[in-house]
Amino acid sequence: MGIVFFALYLGAFFGLAVGLLFGLRAIKLI
Repeated sequence: MGIVFFALYLGAFFGLAVGLLFGLRAIKLI
């Protein structure tokens, strides 16, 4: 059960990192 929560946390962290990366890239293009 702990592994499931860890996987969800890791997925959310990577999702946030990817979103931030794309956001910064979009700001650079503007």
